[in-house]
Amino acid sequence: MISTQRKVIIIGSGISASVVAIDLCKYKEVVMITKGLESNNTIRAQGGIATVVNETDRWQYHYEDTLHAGYHTNNSEAVKLLVRSGQRYIKDWINQGFPFDRDHKGKLLIGKEGAHRDQRILHAGGDETGRRVLDFLHKQIQENVKVLSEQTVTQLIVENNECIGVEMIDCKGHVSIMYANDVVLATGGCGGLFEVTSNHRSVMGEGFSLAYYAGATLSDLEFIQFHPTLLWKNEHSFGLVSEAIRGEGAQLVLENGERVMKDEHVLEDLAPRDIVSRNIEKLRRAGFDVFLDISMIKNFQKKFPTITNLCEKANVDLTKGIIPVAPGAHFSMGGVATDLQGRTEVKNLYAVGEVACTGVHGANRLASNSLLEALVFGKEVAKAIKDSPTSAKEMNLKRSKTDVTHEAKRIALPSVQVLRQKMNKYVGIYRDGLGLRFMKQWLESFDLHRRIHTIPPSQKKMYHQTMAAWLIVTSALARTESRGAHYRHDHPISKAGLEQYHIKRRRSIHKPQMIAGG
Repeated sequence: MISTQRKVIIIGSGISASVVAIDLCKYKEVVMITKGLESNNTIRAQGGIATVVNETDRWQYHYEDTLHAGYHTNNSEAVKLLVRSGQRYIKDWINQGFPFDRDHKGKLLIGKEGAHRDQRILHAGGDETGRRVLDFLHKQIQENVKVLSEQTVTQLIVENNECIGVEMIDCKGHVSIMYANDVVLATGGCGGLFEVTSNHRSVMGEGFSLAYYAGATLSDLEFIQFHPTLLWKNEHSFGLVSEAIRGEGAQLVLENGERVMKDEHVLEDLAPRDIVSRNIEKLRRAGFDVFLDISMIKNFQKKFPTITNLCEKANVDLTKGIIPVAPGAHFSMGGVATDLQGRTEVKNLYAVGEVACTGVHGANRLASNSLLEALVFGKEVAKAIKDSPTSAKEMNLKRSKTDVTHEAKRIALPSVQVLRQKMNKYVGIYRDGLGLRFMKQWLESFDLHRRIHTIPPSQKKMYHQTMAAWLIVTSALARTESRGAHYRHDHPISKAGLEQYHIKRRRSIHKPQMIAGG
């Protein structure tokens, strides 16, 4: 019997995946495939959600701040959609009872973060915004969405430029195939490819490589934001220290109390993240330790329970009023190129959230725009799929196959630890042609650009991670200037006229292609 209901596979479990699932599950059969319901970056989001709240603020100001932070490399239409629709959707959440923080009179508490001209950051549970968001969303999908956990998608199945399903492997090594009418990539970014990162360790850029092998275009992969403040002690990162702390007045200082950002930027400690990160990294390379002075913040432990917990784990004594920090990989502005409704160049394949590139962030993301992006564009993806016509021919799907076996020969691949170390060293905050070329050659020594079906399923995950690193490295090598989060020692200046110049990547049948341009 031919089904009349369209089946949708969503790969991921964070905010963007959940928003799509909630909006579609009333109309479609929705299956969420995830490594784990908490294996995402949403749950780690300490910062809040940026949206216009104050009467003195305007969406036009939020729009302008987003463009300025992105070095005007943004897609302006995507930015307009973000800031205008975002306001409406946040109001909907408030009406649904989402617990944004309020004062004793019930008025919304509004914070300020780097590069915002006004207070427009809403939080929930202080620095627990991401966890509260995920709890709020996951409760809404419990009964209506089938969740397949502890599964890693290893291949997108494409026929005649149409995505018709996925191959996946579980934690025991069992391989299976599931077919669907629509597939949504919501796999997050690539921070886990770096040794020092704020990201969940499972977020390794695999979505980039999955889409690349499916025939989709990728764009702007060289733009990776490094957050200025990760808790750093004994040569180990313990997690993110939210920018909201600096919004409350905390200052970056050296051990002697000298301020790091004074006279470095007009916004000082709340300057754009790429500028703050580079200044901290420069000092650290010169042998100085950097700290956040939090002594002026009253009730710190109550306001920032997540960070307080991180400090306890790291044995940082908060009574001293300082937290040791260092920059780390945080957010990818680039990703799978999509239109404003998440469509890729591959029919019925969508991308949303950090894995996608609508151009909304440009060369550097404005603080607290990430959760807003996932909400707004998650809604757009759901609309596109909901409105997509369903035909009997489309719904005559093959049955799912399980325990697929392959006789592919194992190949040499790097270890995750070594890959992370080298990405941190050669593709981090400071880059140059020599290091990038070395990294490219090292990655290519692992016989990349194979046909994906020739790789054993048990190795595909690591292969995709290695390929994602190659895509990032070669994109960074191709942009011979510094812009936003992409900084090259050997090309330290932003070249005039390149605001809308984008490094795009697409895999052809015969060889990888680079399409540079607007």
